[in-house]
Amino acid sequence: MKILQVSAGGVSALLLVVMMVSSAGAVPLLNVGSNANYQLNASIQSTQSCSATPTTTTQVNYTQLACGPYQPRNLVSIYDNGTCVSINTCYYSSYYYYYQIPLGTTVMWFNYGTVSHTVTSSPTNSPSLQPLNSGPLAHYGSYSVTFTVAGNYSYYDALHPLLRGNLIVSSILPPPTPISSSFMPTISLAGSLNWTAIGLDNSVAVLNVSHQVSIVASAGPFSFTPATETGSFSQSIDLSTRVESAGTATSAILGLLEKMLSSYPGYYGYYGYPSSLGQLLSSQKERYAFWWVNGPLSNGQPVEILTGYASVTGSEIVNLGPGNNRNAWIVESTLSQSLSTTSPPVITAGGSSDSSFKLDLRFDYDQASDLLLRSSAVVLVTSAQSQGYNPGEYLCGPSGCFPVSDHVTVNHHMTATIPVTLQLKSTNLDMSKRAPQGSTGNGQTSPATTLPPAMSLWVYAGIGILGAGAVTLTWLVRRHTRMRAPVAQPGPRPGASPTLAAP
Repeated sequence: MKILQVSAGGVSALLLVVMMVSSAGAVPLLNVGSNANYQLNASIQSTQSCSATPTTTTQVNYTQLACGPYQPRNLVSIYDNGTCVSINTCYYSSYYYYYQIPLGTTVMWFNYGTVSHTVTSSPTNSPSLQPLNSGPLAHYGSYSVTFTVAGNYSYYDALHPLLRGNLIVSSILPPPTPISSSFMPTISLAGSLNWTAIGLDNSVAVLNVSHQVSIVASAGPFSFTPATETGSFSQSIDLSTRVESAGTATSAILGLLEKMLSSYPGYYGYYGYPSSLGQLLSSQKERYAFWWVNGPLSNGQPVEILTGYASVTGSEIVNLGPGNNRNAWIVESTLSQSLSTTSPPVITAGGSSDSSFKLDLRFDYDQASDLLLRSSAVVLVTSAQSQGYNPGEYLCGPSGCFPVSDHVTVNHHMTATIPVTLQLKSTNLDMSKRAPQGSTGNGQTSPATTLPPAMSLWVYAGIGILGAGAVTLTWLVRRHTRMRAPVAQPGPRPGASPTLAAP
């Protein structure tokens, strides 16, 4: 029985897994110098929606304010002490004369005072200017005007005439429009992930795992490469159990996906990235390699992959290139989870978050050699967030932060699809056979363990917010764990293997 403690951001979930342990089988025919080269691809595609309720009042378009697109806006606040007998205690915040804005700017007047006020055009204004006539604005009332005519606008409070203000609408062009928050480029990752056996004996294989990957951001005909990375590390694998040392390929993949997420403005920027992502599954003691399985396999057989069990669900033919078809076992597992959380009314009126994810893992293993031919994971993440605002509280959106005059609820919805694939491109392993069953590659019999009669999986979800599906990616690619003491690299074992090319 293995217990995993998972926590991310405000989320904690306890995964209690009672696992079956199958008899150890035979490994592929490995020699010092054996290698396999894989093509790695991943992408993130997301859709987002945003709306506010009420959508629009007579004075404010709350959906535009909360969701965009960007619009140049300015805020003028109205203050009073309840009596409004002095300009020192009753005033517009922009009472100074030269308050200048460009054409196309929307100005909101917001009454923070305790008595009613107006925004009324002065009689001396040119008739060609836009009229200002808010009518009485109660406490937390607002009035908005988008200025399309340049000129000098004077205004006053018809209920308290000592309140006077002025702004100048210039004919200069407004500043460039920032990139809309709805701009969602496609972020993809492509490169290679390879391993070479650099040490081998009857019980342990030491691999040198290397990668060379580029991240590409594209939108329409335009694309750029924000990051390119190369690296390598040594990794030992117990040939009998397939338990691997720290510094695994899954950790390398996670690091690359994190860089890919950092280039994704919507998913990474708006929804955030939990600082504790690297600590997920940190209590897991063992992690199992996915480069190969210890076969032979059969339909319905459980197989240890990463930190849990998957099952052999069938077989298929995998094409590795022209005239190169391989019979493969399909090993699959699926995880789905939903979380609902609420946030108390601390700074704003409070809100809620509903998140769900579904993770489909699939591995194709060669039936003759047990080598990984292809693997894929498809992650479907949905997140719905609702945030409430009381009158007088600030609502922040693409145009800035502005107070609201009504009880407003803003809803954000995000759906992301994240496919990750690993495809064998070439290998020099002899893929026609595996090592003799029950041995670890040199005739030494490996210990066998028994199968418990049942396997159970319980998932308990705790309190918090699952930030945009980051915890899902971690389930796929990272199992940060305490491992057994490093195994010293053994000496080489002679021998050569035929070469198989997978173009």
